[in-house]
Parts: sequence; C-alpha cells; structure tokens
Amino acid sequence: MGAIDRRRILLTKAAGLALAGAASVGAGQACAQADVADFYRGKTISVGVGATPGGGYDLDARVMSRHLGKHVPGQPGVAVQNIPGARGLTHVNRLYASARRDGTVMGVVQRGLLTAPWLNPQGVQFDVTKFNWLFSTAAEPGVAIMWHNSGFKTAEDIQQREGVIGGAGDSTIIPQIYNFTAGMKFKIVSGYPGTADVVLAMERGEVQGIGYYSWSNIAAKNPEWITERKINVLFQTGEKRHADLPLVPLISELATSDMMRQVQDLWLAPLETARPYAMPPDVPEARLSAIRKAFFEMLKDPGFREDAKKTGMLIDPRSHTQIEAILKRVSTAPQNVIDLARKAVTEQ
Repeated sequence: MGAIDRRRILLTKAAGLALAGAASVGAGQACAQADVADFYRGKTISVGVGATPGGGYDLDARVMSRHLGKHVPGQPGVAVQNIPGARGLTHVNRLYASARRDGTVMGVVQRGLLTAPWLNPQGVQFDVTKFNWLFSTAAEPGVAIMWHNSGFKTAEDIQQREGVIGGAGDSTIIPQIYNFTAGMKFKIVSGYPGTADVVLAMERGEVQGIGYYSWSNIAAKNPEWITERKINVLFQTGEKRHADLPLVPLISELATSDMMRQVQDLWLAPLETARPYAMPPDVPEARLSAIRKAFFEMLKDPGFREDAKKTGMLIDPRSHTQIEAILKRVSTAPQNVIDLARKAVTEQ
C-alpha cells in the first residue's frame, strides 16, 4: 500500500471518529436536557427575596416569576418567597448555608451584599464567590440630582458649599462615598423609610436633592423632571457616561486621587449588576445551565417584555460571567484600599 493510500485511510478514519464524536456529544446534550426536563417537570422553583413585598427587588422578582418557568425544560412553576431581615442578610445566609442544592431554590441578592464580606462583614455567613451566579436583570447607574430651585447646578457647586439631601438605604450610604473621595459637601438627612419618601421631601422643599437615585427610575417614573427641567444632574455613576447624559461627568472623573477612585469602585461596583440572582453552591451544572439559558430566552418573550414595560422594570441584563468578573475585581482589591473604603462610611 502506498503512502497516499495510507493517508487516505487515516483521514477517513479521523473523519469517521469526528462524526461519531459529534453524534455522541449531541446525544449527550439531548440526554442531559431530557434529564433536566424530567427533574423540573411538576416541581416549583422558589425565588427568595430578602425584603418585604412591594419594593424594587420584590416587584422585579414577581415579574420574572410569571415568565421564567415557561423557558425552563420541564416548565416548572416559579414562586416568590419574601425573607426580610438584616439588610437582606437573613435571606442570603440561608440561601448559602441551608437552601436545597438541587436547582429548585434561587434568590435575588441585594446588591450591597456583593461587597459586604470586605466592606461590612458583620453578620456575613457566606462566601460570595462560591454562589452559583445565574444572571442579573439589570445594571443600575445612578445620578446625584438637586431640585431646580436649590441653587446647585454642577458638581463644582456641591464641592464649594454644603447642600442638604435626603437619604434612605443607598441614598444614605453612597453620598458619603462622594464626600470622602471627591470632596463633595452633601449634608445627609437620613431616616426616611424609603426612596419614595425622599422624593416627596425633595419636591416639598424639605431637602434640596438626592445624592443617589437611579436614572432609569427618573426616566420611567418622573419624566417630567427632565422635560420640565425640574432637576439638575450633578454627576453620574457607571463605567461610562450614559447616552442620555453625555455632558454629565462620571463620579470617577471627579475623584481626588487614583486611590480614591479605587475606593469608589469598591462601593459602586455592585451597581453594575443591580439585581443579581444566585443558587447555592453544589447545584448540578446541567440545571444551572438550563436556568441561565432560560433567562436569556425569557428576555425575548413578548409576554415578558410587555409585563416588564407595564411595571417599569429595567431590563439591562448581565450574565453570570459578568457578575463573576465584578466579584473577582472586588475580591482582589488591595487591603489598604479596603481599609480606606471602610473609613468612608459612618452609617450602614
């Protein structure tokens, strides 16, 4: 037999093996999908929310729960369970330590808890890097705004004189970061029950503005603030300037040093994945993959999109790999930056 003949035989065998391998992989994937469908059929996936009903995390989870199951093999039911307490820690500690690890329990994690192990570790009983991250429905870049008659129009104005803002949750914490890292002079009146109460206080003239508020919320719920020029936007968060605000500086551009910019990043990184969902460790990979895929298929569902539009739900999705990249960035921050970041906030 000549050399050419032997080579033809070898190539033919290789092609045959490749086709057999592809068929085997395809059969394996089909089998795995069938196993996932068999597992989920007739079951209900529980979606934990570490807050009381009616808030943003809860409302978003309920919209998702009405549609996600249709896109999961086996079409399981999906039900929201509220587990409030300790800034969401009660829910996330339980999700990590004692939730079923078979793919029938997931939860939305309050974004501030993504950095809690480093910045506010009291009560943390989980390793955030060991969760099985699924997806995030949105990022939530924010803006610092002052009411039109406050006398504050730019970031330079609030760097030069004190301005009174209302605070609840993030809008109490984040302006402290601005004061510490960029020389802002926000005087924060905290203790409001929620952001809606701060909004009313601003409109009534009790405070002059809000140091952190979601731009998407303004666009969806208070568009007249923009069209009637009722607010002045001082600066914004995010990795790049929002398309609606091309002339408004990023807070990172206003940091007083590179070290302070790193401190900002530690505190503000969770805003890049504002509604992150996770399952506990040790969930079978095939079920994780099915849930991740189902989420992105759900985003194309006209019924979901209409439901989300009606409720004002922000859709700006992030994959599990994007969430993991943010966590890697935070978890590898130098200790001196972490120590400085902890000093930036006095009320948590």
